[in-house]
Amino acid sequence: MGKMEKNLISKLEKVSKNISSGTLPYPTLDVIQNSTFYEEVKNVYKNLGGILSEIPINLRKWDIEIDGIAFELDEQLHFNRYRNITLQSNIYEQLPKFPLSSYVTYCKYYEEACISAGSYGGKWSNDSCEKQFGKASSLKNFNGVGAPRWKQRAFYDFVKDLTNLLFNIPLVRISIHDVIIINNNKIPVKEVVENSGSYGSLELYELIKERTQLFD
Repeated sequence: MGKMEKNLISKLEKVSKNISSGTLPYPTLDVIQNSTFYEEVKNVYKNLGGILSEIPINLRKWDIEIDGIAFELDEQLHFNRYRNITLQSNIYEQLPKFPLSSYVTYCKYYEEACISAGSYGGKWSNDSCEKQFGKASSLKNFNGVGAPRWKQRAFYDFVKDLTNLLFNIPLVRISIHDVIIINNNKIPVKEVVENSGSYGSLELYELIKERTQLFD
């Protein structure tokens, strides 16, 4: 767990007593295979350059579970050309609460931040990712296969986005590039979650509520 995620949990614990971990389901291969989304998931995997005959699904538990909501904090590594490919799926037409236009913009304008944070070692590629997408290109080289680890992360983010459709469980994503209003000032979420105090706790909680159908 990274520093920003730890700070985020600490902040949310100040505004909700219902924080949990490992209790909410997330998509598995079996669930997807038996859903109406299977073919589209396969298409997205192939569009990313996937080379396996069956889609690879090996997801981790949610970053945070709050008030029965699955919550993910998306940091620098989640915004790049590969995530943008997944965001073109027509599945997002069925997810009106998803911040699609903002996420597409972040993928286009913040890829340099992703390169700075994720163009070395296992953040660029590893054996598991190369089995799914092929041999990595050299660092920072997007010709050919590019960055298998980035592709894997983008694909897994996409699969997790199906949660509300598969289980009727709200999934809320907030990006460090999102902006919230604190004392009439526009503050990037990154600045808020880098702060270990209670600063921005209520405003972050309100943003979560805005992005989930539970509070309609």
